[in-house]
Amino acid sequence: MPGAHSSFTGLRESLADRQTQSLEIIMQFQITPEYVKKQNRKSTFFALFVAVLAIACVGMLLDAKSLSDMVFPAIGLLLFTPPMLGTYRIIKAGADAYPVLVLDESAGVLSVSCKDVVVTVEIPLLKNLRLQFKSDTLASVIVTTSAGQVMRFEGYESLEVLAAALERLTPAERTTNSKPNRR
Repeated sequence: MPGAHSSFTGLRESLADRQTQSLEIIMQFQITPEYVKKQNRKSTFFALFVAVLAIACVGMLLDAKSLSDMVFPAIGLLLFTPPMLGTYRIIKAGADAYPVLVLDESAGVLSVSCKDVVVTVEIPLLKNLRLQFKSDTLASVIVTTSAGQVMRFEGYESLEVLAAALERLTPAERTTNSKPNRR
């Protein structure tokens, strides 16, 4: 019966291989809290700068002696108010303002979802995958779709894992690495 044992072992290994191949590898990537804090800090400084400009425009409006003196301050208010409100909404939303990435390696699909919108990209059909490094660490992953859309991913947890998976699934001639310039 030695032959029966070896064929049983072979059958068991074959079934294990099939189960391993049929397992779906789905990874989800979320923005890191540190990145959200950093972006909120930048947004706060921007909002303060724009608020100072808007207050200056209000001051110019109050000091205006004629209707022609009110034109530029009014235009300034119209230009400075929307970015302030948009920045406030981003800061208030926090991590919810950033998309969640879902990578399905078995299907070769990258899904980017933010609130109710989901964009699905087939990885083998990518036009370009660029990995940007800063000080020998991965800073961002830039994906260019065949339709010409550019998506930049930075500040995500396990960004190196995402980059390695995308690099593995993308044809080598469509992958580029941007290393820091050394002088």
